[in-house]
Amino acid sequence: MVTFCRSWKAYAPTYRAKEMKILAGWIATGTSSTVVGLPGTGKSNLLGFLCHRPDVLQTYLPPGNSSVAVIPVDLNNLPANTLATFYRVILRSFYEIRERFDQELQAAIARIYQENQGARDPFLPQSGLRELLLHFQTQETRVVLVLDRFDRFSQIATPQMMDTLRGLRDSFKDTICYIAGLRHAPVYLPDPEALGEMYEVLDTHVCRVGPMDENDARQLIAEETHTASTPPTEGDVTHLLALTGGYPALLKVACHWWLDTPNRPTASAWLEALLAEHSVQFRLAEIWGGLTQEEKLALLATQKGQSLVKTTNQQQYILAQLADKGLCQETAEGWRIVGDLFAAHAAEGQVQNAGRIWVDRETGDLYQGQTILENLAPLERAVLHFLVTDPRVRHTKTDLIVNAWPDELRRQGVTDDSLYQVVMALRKKIEPEPAKPCYLVTWRGRPEGGYQFFPEGRPA
Repeated sequence: MVTFCRSWKAYAPTYRAKEMKILAGWIATGTSSTVVGLPGTGKSNLLGFLCHRPDVLQTYLPPGNSSVAVIPVDLNNLPANTLATFYRVILRSFYEIRERFDQELQAAIARIYQENQGARDPFLPQSGLRELLLHFQTQETRVVLVLDRFDRFSQIATPQMMDTLRGLRDSFKDTICYIAGLRHAPVYLPDPEALGEMYEVLDTHVCRVGPMDENDARQLIAEETHTASTPPTEGDVTHLLALTGGYPALLKVACHWWLDTPNRPTASAWLEALLAEHSVQFRLAEIWGGLTQEEKLALLATQKGQSLVKTTNQQQYILAQLADKGLCQETAEGWRIVGDLFAAHAAEGQVQNAGRIWVDRETGDLYQGQTILENLAPLERAVLHFLVTDPRVRHTKTDLIVNAWPDELRRQGVTDDSLYQVVMALRKKIEPEPAKPCYLVTWRGRPEGGYQFFPEGRPA
């Protein structure tokens, strides 16, 4: 396989124009935001382009806008999970791109980073960072910290690290803002409540990244196949676009297959050949795994030709959500899945244990999708009914027992094991994979943990 690594300078200035325009508008007003994209959409590429092509960003900013410094902060691999290390990593991020700034700022960045490079007391690098931000404030330069894979970082971040981000934003409101990169909506972060005010920052302004537009996709095909003795024909390009739906990850492996297969079958057989490739299977599974159970059920129904009559706001919302992710679109004939590869993968999905879990308020019956849950034991039904009426909240074990167990049983005492047995039995009836729950999720805390319920079946 031939791998082509393009530099940021090789990207066309029009790359991801729609998303760049949205982000530039928020940056111009100092608004913190979130970039959300499924695996394979090129979310990290977009953020990298934003960080490393300030010349392009400048063309999207309003005339007369103050100067902007976009800083890529690598939080994927913190050397140590300490507050001092966290501050030093941010200072290092400034240091690594210091050549973009004038001599005065370069000198300040280098001095502050070198002075704090080995600091273990968090007060020292924190003071250095605040001093650095004062320099940018004096020059009326807005600082944008780009925190890619913030979802991964939030799993290991200490409360003090989150407090630091909030504190910096409060202290330098006219100088600093954030762009956080996530694979899924902020509601699926491990502990949204622990984020405090940062959750409001992440959840308010969201830029969703889907497949590339045709111009970007054609550019990618040209770059990925540039070593071929004969470039792909217009028919080849058109077929690659139809197969992949413009998803960068799928498009790249399809181009590599095109390059590495000297005796390619006729175009009508490309779909079957690509589906047999492990690299294609892996990327399709990643995209599929990034969907909620409710979204999967909607795609399965679409692929199987079942009518999705938009009689409820919820159905309209799910279809619009999938269209926003670039996975389906409405045509004159109805809704269809975008990309032949993903459509074929969706056709292999299972409809059992899928769809939103909800309660009919008139009858009190519980449903999963359009299937009524009839085989629930009394305690299982009571637990699920309570969770459905108060979803996504981190309920402690005591919360569940107080709200779902009858008074007489509570007076006798309810052990953790008794609760666990009810939860396990419930998972066997509602989860696609009980060992990997997506509806009823365990969380561990002190003094006691408990369970969190996602009625739509959260993504993997």
